[in-house]
Amino acid sequence: MSDLSVDYAVLNRVRHSLDHIAHLMGKPGREMERVTGDSMGVPELAKRMDDFGDEWSYGIKQLTKFSEKASKALLKVKESFEKLDHDLAEANKNQGKGGGK
Repeated sequence: MSDLSVDYAVLNRVRHSLDHIAHLMGKPGREMERVTGDSMGVPELAKRMDDFGDEWSYGIKQLTKFSEKASKALLKVKESFEKLDHDLAEANKNQGKGGGK
């Protein structure tokens, strides 16, 4: 009997949350890219707004990429555990039939 177990429901919820974060972060990132400092009117404020917009957009893109990659990695983990579970069940079944001596 193994001490290792995986809660697939939790894995699926975490993946769903990460996918949702990536989706949510896309809109503010796109909107911030469209805002220009010139719309602020004051030159110094315009420059700071441009800098902030660039940093905000970069950060949002990084969070989105991380969320997407983490979700894909969790899917691979889940699939690997499901395959291992299936393979162990098959090996156990075969051993019970006298095939695993």
